[in-house]
Amino acid sequence: MTKEIDIRDVGTYLKALHCSVRWDIIEILRNGPKSSEVIFNLLTKEVNTTKEQNDQECEGICLRGKGRDIQKPTLYYHLRELEAVKIIESTLKKKKGAPEKVWKLNIEKLTINLK
Repeated sequence: MTKEIDIRDVGTYLKALHCSVRWDIIEILRNGPKSSEVIFNLLTKEVNTTKEQNDQECEGICLRGKGRDIQKPTLYYHLRELEAVKIIESTLKKKKGAPEKVWKLNIEKLTINLK
């Protein structure tokens, strides 16, 4: 989906996109929907699998750069900020035990109308 925004709305999106963690989340979700737990693991590199399994799961994203020192409440804050401007959206996936949130990109392209 392409989202067109008016110049008056740019500040809202800049606030939502000002943080590099949020850009990393967007990059992770470019390859398809991911659960909160998978996003957390990819951001912190806590995936306890082989390099081949990591490459298959995240297409190399988790192997770039340094891992982040991020806590789960902080991750949820960033996810909610991106969700508030509808850049990403979540659905509940039922699994054994508690339901799990799965996140996906809601916008493929963001266009700013300057006039």
